[in-house]
Amino acid sequence: MRSLALIAALVFVAPALSGAASAEAPRTITVSGEAEVVAVPDMAVVTLGAQAQDETAIGAMNKTSEALDAIIARLSEMGIAARDIQTSALRLDERWDNSSLSGGRELAGYEASNMLTVRVRDLDALGDVLQAALDDGANSLSGLSFDIQDPRPLQDEARKLSVRDAMAKAQLYSEAAGVALGRVVTITDAASPMVMARDMPIAMMEARSVPIAVGEISLRGQVTMVFEIAQ
Repeated sequence: MRSLALIAALVFVAPALSGAASAEAPRTITVSGEAEVVAVPDMAVVTLGAQAQDETAIGAMNKTSEALDAIIARLSEMGIAARDIQTSALRLDERWDNSSLSGGRELAGYEASNMLTVRVRDLDALGDVLQAALDDGANSLSGLSFDIQDPRPLQDEARKLSVRDAMAKAQLYSEAAGVALGRVVTITDAASPMVMARDMPIAMMEARSVPIAVGEISLRGQVTMVFEIAQ
């Protein structure tokens, strides 16, 4: 009988404890903060290379290889380090002729493509680098983007400002609700991606030095913070 009484007591005590824990759960305010830091880029990343056609596969590949050898040599002469030049795509495809009177397809030859991704750390030389690559046989340009060589200080500044933004919002909401803002419970950081602030056009490819508009890029910070509401 004593055992049954003890079990019954525990059954009644457990809901009571659960209800007490629920009642004592802290009230919170959850806010997000955002910030943006704008900077002028100091590095460019360009993808360029050569495409060629020939009746044979080896002939098409040799033509692109000759162009790439000349381009790489010129880039090295212009001060681009070997670590900043990387093969990013290498393709060899068959070319088919669909104009046959018989209605079938005939193998017309081969097309080879060899692309490089190049980091240019001296933006003042970027136009000359592009023009030199064109002069040495580059006939394909598939991408140009701008970056910051050392983004950490700017990212940290964006993160600090996003925390300040979140704290200001939490203070505003607590005052509007007529409650006191308590301690910080959690801080969740989000990534700080680089975003192009405006397009970076390439124009006048026939010019001696390709003109480039560098523009600006922005680094964004985003954070979610949870604050207790003071009792």
